[in-house]
Amino acid sequence: MKRIVTTSVATAVAVLVLAGCSSGTPDAAEPVDGPISVSLLTTYNGLPFYTAMQCGAEDAADELGGDITISVDGPSRGMNAADQIPVLEGVVNRGPDGIIFVPADPVAMQAPLQSAVNAGIQVVTTDATLDTEIALAQFHGDNEAGGKLAADRLIEVAGDRAGKVLVLDNRPGLPITNERADGFIDALSAADTELEILEVQYFEDDPTKAATIVQSSLEANPDIVGIFATSEAGATGTVSGLQGTGAEDVSVIAYDAGPTLVDALRAGQLDALVAQGSYTQGYDALIALVRSIRGEEKPEQFDNIVDNALVTADNVDDPEIAKLLYPDSCS
Repeated sequence: MKRIVTTSVATAVAVLVLAGCSSGTPDAAEPVDGPISVSLLTTYNGLPFYTAMQCGAEDAADELGGDITISVDGPSRGMNAADQIPVLEGVVNRGPDGIIFVPADPVAMQAPLQSAVNAGIQVVTTDATLDTEIALAQFHGDNEAGGKLAADRLIEVAGDRAGKVLVLDNRPGLPITNERADGFIDALSAADTELEILEVQYFEDDPTKAATIVQSSLEANPDIVGIFATSEAGATGTVSGLQGTGAEDVSVIAYDAGPTLVDALRAGQLDALVAQGSYTQGYDALIALVRSIRGEEKPEQFDNIVDNALVTADNVDDPEIAKLLYPDSCS
């Protein structure tokens, strides 16, 4: 049967704290024998990372067969609970059979998501996790391991050089990117190198701010030899900030693998990318969710880790690596 994919984008207007709820997924949910509606609810619509997740979910729906409708919902700005809560409330009011949910905050999103579960909506989480096991299962990358991948690459390209390393993170209190920074710093600190890590700087998802930070950091520390950006906005800002500074031999490693970053990698502006398995997250999450909604089986395990991969100019065209890059669309 034909599967329709729609997109709905909501903007935050208020933070609604939903309480007075029991913990966990209701055990008595009736199996659905017929059309199934699923919301892929992200932290920030329009990011290629989530497009890859959507592609994985669509391919999984095709494989499972039947009438599975997937909507893509999320704030048009933010990546925080204040922007995501009203969107989640709207999705709950719409009443889909299931939600593939990317929580913007591990604590603040617990009560709102529990409200969805109490309404009889089955939920799995992807990318980020909650501090409480509300969902049926979670599918996510290992952010600290991804940070270590980036550190290992920087150590390799730096060789015997001495100098400083700048870490650009999104903002404090955002576990997804904070863990990437921590993994990078821990791995680099433990290595036997002549590299000195500067204090972490925060660009608040603003490429312009990231560019300014890069320029001011280079003025204060002309011996910077490496930069690690924990997300795409920081990486694009780094590329922009380096232009016109006269800085040479600064290796830049970025988390994520959207089209803009892949183009920068091919152009030699980035040394490497850490690609998350977002396609696989969406694919595995949809399979687990729909099977549970149909009453076939519950997920085999709660915590499911999807591997990261290091993307370089040497392997970017490898078919297995290409699957992990983030596209502009699923067509």
